[in-house]
Parts: sequence; C-alpha cells; structure tokens
Amino acid sequence: MAVSPGLRRTMTFIDGAALIVGTTIGSGIFASPGKVLDRVDSVGLALLVWVVAGVLSLAGALCYAELGSALPVSGGEYAYLSKTLGRPMGFMFTWTNFFVMKTGSQAIISIVFARYFGSVLLGLDLNTPNLDNDWRLKLLAIGAIALLTTINCIGVRWGAFVQVLFTGLKLAALIGIIALGFGVLFHPSGAAHFENAFVPFSGKDLGSSGLIGAFGVAMISALWAYDGWNNLNYVSEELKEPERNLPRAIIFGILGIMTVYILANVAYLAVLTPQEIVASKAVATELALRTLGPIGFVLIPLAVAASTFGSTNGSLLSGSRVFYAAARDGQFPRFLARLNPKTGVPTMALIVQGTWASILIIPGNFGTLVDYFGFAAWLIYGLAAIALMILRRQAPDLPRPYKVWPYPLIPVIFLTVSAFLVINLLLESPLQSFVALGFSLLALPVYYLFFRQK
Repeated sequence: MAVSPGLRRTMTFIDGAALIVGTTIGSGIFASPGKVLDRVDSVGLALLVWVVAGVLSLAGALCYAELGSALPVSGGEYAYLSKTLGRPMGFMFTWTNFFVMKTGSQAIISIVFARYFGSVLLGLDLNTPNLDNDWRLKLLAIGAIALLTTINCIGVRWGAFVQVLFTGLKLAALIGIIALGFGVLFHPSGAAHFENAFVPFSGKDLGSSGLIGAFGVAMISALWAYDGWNNLNYVSEELKEPERNLPRAIIFGILGIMTVYILANVAYLAVLTPQEIVASKAVATELALRTLGPIGFVLIPLAVAASTFGSTNGSLLSGSRVFYAAARDGQFPRFLARLNPKTGVPTMALIVQGTWASILIIPGNFGTLVDYFGFAAWLIYGLAAIALMILRRQAPDLPRPYKVWPYPLIPVIFLTVSAFLVINLLLESPLQSFVALGFSLLALPVYYLFFRQK
C-alpha cells in the first residue's frame, strides 16, 4: 500500500442517500422516545421536541449541503474548519472525532446491535439491569465492528452494498412499526393517550425555567437519533457528481428521516402509555408484543439489530475518511493516509478506527458517553455554521452549486440553537460537558507539539 492523493468516485446518489438514512436511523428511534418523554413529562412537548430536532437537523443539513458542494473533498468538518478557522481547529475536530465522537458513536450503536441480536440468539431479557456489561454482548459488538471493518477494507462498493441493503431492511421495519401503531390509533380508543397532551402525565410541575432546561436536554436525546446527517460530507471525494448529488441526498434524506421519526413516535404513543414508554428499555418490542403477540419478541429485536448493524457500517465507512483526509494533509499520523492500491480504500484508517471503537466497548458506560458525545458534537456543528459564513466572505466567487436560502437566517438560527444546546449542557451536565470541553482543548497543545507544519 502507498500514500495516494485521492479516492475513487464510485458512490452513486442512491449510495449517498442510503448512507445518510442508514447512518442516521440506528438505535436512537428505538431507544430515545422514553428519554424524551421522561425529560419533558408531556406527550405534546415530546412530539414537539422531535419536530424541533428535525427542523434543526434540516437547518444544519442545508448548511452542510452548501459547504459540501463548495468544497467537495473528504473529511467534512475537518476540511471546512481547517479552511476557514485554521488548521488547529481542523485538528481539534479530528482529535475529538477519533477519540470520542465517531468511535464513541460506533461503540454505542454496536452494543445496541449486540443487545437486540443477543436477545434472540442468547435468549436475554432486554429489560435486564446492566445488560450492556454482559461479556457475551461485548464480544458480539466487537465482532460486528471487526466484520464490517473487513467488508469496508475489501472495497467501497462492498461497503455501499451493505449500506443499501440494511437501509432497506430498517425502513421496512419502521414502516411495519408505524402501520401497527396507526392500526391501533384509528381504533375508537386509540387516541386516548393524546388527550390533554400538554398536561404533565406524572403530575410534576417543572415550572417555566425548569421546562426550558428540560426541553433542551430532551433535544439532545432526540438529536442523538437524528445524528448522522453530516456523514455524506465525509466521503465527498467518492461521490459521483458531488456538486449535484450531495445536496439532493442530504435534503431528501433528512426530510424522509424526520417524517419517519414523528410517525414512529405517534405509533408508540397510540399503543403504549407515556409511563410505559418511559419505563421500557425496548419500546418497539413492547409495541410489537402488544399488537402481534409473542412473535413480536423475535421480529422487532431482529429489525433493530439490522438497523444498528447498517448504522455501524455507515459510521465506519464515513469516519475513516475523516482520519484519512487529515493524515493526507499531515494533520494526523501519516500512516492513516495509506490507500490500498487495488481498491483505493483507506485500509489503515479503517483498521485503527475499528480497533479504538472496540476498545471503547469494553468499559461500556454508554449513558455517560452519550453526554460527552452530545456536547462535543454540537460544539463542532456550531463551528461549522461559523465556517459557512466565513467562507462566504473569504471566497465569494467560489462556485456554489447549492446555496443556503434564506441566508444568513438559516446558519444564524442553526448557530444560535447550537450555542443554546452547548450552554444548556454545561448547566445541566457540567461534569461531562467540562470533561468533553477539556478533552477537545487538549488537542491544541498536541497539534503545536507534533502536527504544526513549519
């Protein structure tokens, strides 16, 4: 293998859309509804959280569509931050992405895959306390990462095929869940759980100030389910006609995901009470059991396993391109820029990424990891919105096949909400947030010591 200056454009529009949808729809829509309901204590507010989170994700996606069409290179935020805010900021993103954001996300999603697949394979109860600490599930999760890393090392087309296949399977499963829920919803008593939608179902009073904070924290849980809309930007160099296909795939993908998520939450609430959703660790399985009987205990876990398997694949495919792009520029260890001369795949970046994600599975404190991830992710997303506005001023004549409209309203709204989420997390989860911030800032001395170009 040798260092190569570029990747091969082999991914089609369908591959790109499958990457967006397949990476975004993972475990979140099966795990987050109860967390959102618990935070805001209201059916109406919970549905509003999912709508607002979808609109915010769409605003971010529009910003990324312009960035990706103006700078159609691999690396996503690494390329955008390096170009506008300087190489140290690009390195900080790559550092945080490698150690926390991308690999941490892969660890979380793969253990969810193992949990659901293990419930069928090993007969485990999904509601068992501390189930994620079962060593058999950790081996399953690590095995999934190893298998998918190997598939992606074989070639881009193999990884794209797996992505399209499992995206189709997860969409079919979610359509089935929605159909089951709406079948109950149109029953005479099916709308009972939507009565007095904005009245707290537990009877507690959050107050206006407490409600704002609770809404913000609930947004993090919903946005975790939406996270992944930026992954196509990581593989721009491998997308055919990126100037045309990248914006289309991002925009249509997010609109489709938002529709599916809102309908899925309505379906859950049509069958289960808010209290049951909050208490359940497997809300989709509870819905299937209630509507299909015992067969639901097999069908839904397999559907969630397929969904998270595909999401892990997309994350591994896209994440490796960030580390490859940074290494190619001398902003990360050089050996990660090695491409297989036959397949054009960044094999070393894939292997190292998969190894670190597997290591993160071993301790398995995933609730804390999500808090770290949420703070770091929205800090970076806010910086990307700033990068868009700087690029407009720095390079006004740069060809932009897609431009955000209305500008600057969309990026300003996205930046404002990102700032609110970051500040709210600092107030609501100060320990995790300051640790995440400190770890991100640790990248700066590392950059100046080892990666600053003379």
